[in-house]
Amino acid sequence: MRRLTLVLSLFVFAFVSNAAPANRGGEPRRSHHAVLTPVRALTDADRAELAAEGIEVGAPLSNGRHVVRIADDVVVSDSRIVSIEAMRPAQKVHASTYREFAKGRTMARVNVVFHKDVDFDAARASILAAGGVMDPFKVRFSPSQRVEVKVASSALEALAADDNVVAIAGVRNLRARSDNAVSAQTSHVTELYAAPYNLTGAGVTVSLFELAEGQASHVEFGGRLTVNATGGATSDKQHATHVAGTIGASGVRVDAKGMAPAVRIYQFCIQTPCGDDLSFLDDKDSKLEPLGVVADNNSWGFILGWNEEGGEQVWTDADIYYGAYDLYFTSPIDEISNDKDILFVHSAGNDADAPVFADEFSGHRHVNNDGDTDKTKLYCYSKNGSGTDCPATCTGGCETVKHHDTLPFDTIGVTAAAKNVITVGAVNQSGEIVNFSSRGPAKDGRIKPEVVARGANVLSSIPTNSYGRSSGTSMSTPVITGIAAMLTEQWRKTFAGATPKPVELKALIIASTQDLGNPGPDYTYGFGLANAKTAADLIIADGGAGTRIRTLGFPNGQGSTQEFRISVPSTQNVRVVLQWNDPAIIPSPTSDDEIADVALVNNLDLRVVGPDNTTYQPWVLDKAAPNANATKGVNTIDNTEMVDITNAAPGLYRVIVTGTKVTDGPQSAVVVTSVPVSVVAPCSDLQEPNNAVANAYGNLTGGSPITGAICTDGDLDFFKFLATETGPMSVTITAGDTPLRVTLTGTGISRTQDIAAGSTATLNADVNSVPNAITLRIEAIGTRGDAPTYTFTPAFGVDAGTRRRSARH
Repeated sequence: MRRLTLVLSLFVFAFVSNAAPANRGGEPRRSHHAVLTPVRALTDADRAELAAEGIEVGAPLSNGRHVVRIADDVVVSDSRIVSIEAMRPAQKVHASTYREFAKGRTMARVNVVFHKDVDFDAARASILAAGGVMDPFKVRFSPSQRVEVKVASSALEALAADDNVVAIAGVRNLRARSDNAVSAQTSHVTELYAAPYNLTGAGVTVSLFELAEGQASHVEFGGRLTVNATGGATSDKQHATHVAGTIGASGVRVDAKGMAPAVRIYQFCIQTPCGDDLSFLDDKDSKLEPLGVVADNNSWGFILGWNEEGGEQVWTDADIYYGAYDLYFTSPIDEISNDKDILFVHSAGNDADAPVFADEFSGHRHVNNDGDTDKTKLYCYSKNGSGTDCPATCTGGCETVKHHDTLPFDTIGVTAAAKNVITVGAVNQSGEIVNFSSRGPAKDGRIKPEVVARGANVLSSIPTNSYGRSSGTSMSTPVITGIAAMLTEQWRKTFAGATPKPVELKALIIASTQDLGNPGPDYTYGFGLANAKTAADLIIADGGAGTRIRTLGFPNGQGSTQEFRISVPSTQNVRVVLQWNDPAIIPSPTSDDEIADVALVNNLDLRVVGPDNTTYQPWVLDKAAPNANATKGVNTIDNTEMVDITNAAPGLYRVIVTGTKVTDGPQSAVVVTSVPVSVVAPCSDLQEPNNAVANAYGNLTGGSPITGAICTDGDLDFFKFLATETGPMSVTITAGDTPLRVTLTGTGISRTQDIAAGSTATLNADVNSVPNAITLRIEAIGTRGDAPTYTFTPAFGVDAGTRRRSARH
């Protein structure tokens, strides 16, 4: 059975126009919502043309589809559309709704999600009209236009038939728990306290969500910790204070100093008894932005697999949500991150370890339909695989298949599986993964975790004005939150007081990692160990000029490209990271437990082309082989792409980012490079115009070098000279960073040669008839570089004329 204990809420969202499409006479046309599957990603022009036809394109769904509002009188006949399917009432009701009614309740709690253009009063009217009951004191939507209501099964059809409604789903009651098991030195934060950085996190605000109130009065915080919670278990209070201390303890006890010792911290709560159930996503949506929060720490997760209770192992049967992109938790976190510009930092979880059983048959409990442990039955594992060898005490059954036998992989928490969060695993002081640290992949193969930090035997503050050591991804996650605060302070110094966007912080943290484990990223260490100093150095090296950190934009549609050059001054390793915040999506109601099979909406692709035209592709992982080394190729599932070039030769490299498929744009992206962006002088060609034989530059003098350039795509340069003596002739030409094709023509002469970028070649010919008008044609073959110049020197025979003896008088 799947564990359903803590009530948390469904999130689905969509956008539709508030007004129905108008007909040519200006009168409103009746319309309804539908699901559109396009042939390709729709451009802005496509959307405008479809709107004129009576089809308004709205929010993205998985697999490139859209919610649309379509006029009832539209007859669909458009080459851009594969299909438009009506949003039938039965399709709006998710399977979890029926599970609520299966519990035998007259009125079941469900979540009703409305379109974006529906105001709260209209939503209330829809609920009441269908016979639903809602909190009379509620005056606003929860995130993503959601309202929790009680409804009878007889009213379900009427509610689903309302065109204001996007979806109806049951509650998901997963029980939360903290992720517990010299951090600043391991992630190179210590160097940032001293000159030239002098960083402390001063002026920066972060938040954290916990299961109990932390000690705001602890001597390490000096009034910088505000706790918006009361109560909770003693162990959870220790956890909250410990996490807050790892983020920002001032260092009253030197060895317990936090990452950002002057940062401002606000703490909120996940569930009762220290807060209200169902409120934590509402709090993230409404309370953090007004406080100026730049990063939000989440050192907790939901119980999805094994859980120890009273010395017994309990199988909770919710492992389908490991690494899942769902509409209850994952999708709304992505939406809030995009809307509020907050970097959500999540612990990967501590579920990688196999459980320890008390007996040889691995006796354990299961949970019932309400998510409570069933103490009346003991389940065991068959030792010989027959299912009949278990002792009589195993009253629940003798199981032949082990629960979640993919350990340690496929154990990432459901909230940590969001696309736009940064998920953190735990290593020890030596940089080795600790056994409990949860590992990827995400269900759709995305790289999780993204980074690791020290999470073993970490010393930090605990109540009351004391200190203690703890281990877990709970301890590694606040390291990254503290680093985000320090990088924000450095960013504000460098960028004239501006605050970095969460996508910029995430890109910097990933770009500065130290690779651990398999070469390249993997599902254990992610991209590697966080290095705060390297990230701060990238900000300083950029100087606010876009020389290391660049923002690009891509319109709706497919195939748009952005390109720039980076300069490698000497042989060195080069890293380029592409990062974007991808739109949240609505997983299909027909999918298993409303989990998206593909989470990515907008697919951007990164490649780097070297000065010798070698193309370098990003890292790619295979979810079917989670322990295998990464390969390099086209990445179609991650919204982080990294290109690593080992021992890159000096020269100019082209960084090319393509908006391969932008379903819900415009899409912005950040590119971070370990080497500077090239600053190129304007291209000039003194011989222009010489783009045709008729206006060829010349006549040239033999032996004199000429410099030119291909300054525009498709440019042709023509030169002419006149040979008046027979015999050999030649043209020696050196190309800049652009490969060239050189053609020499004249009477009895026809020579063509391709010249690679940065190389020199000579064209030779024989002049057999004179006078001979010779033409030299130069053109680019391939992409023009930043310095598309060339130099050539012709050598040919010229009659000097008849010599006469000077006259004497």
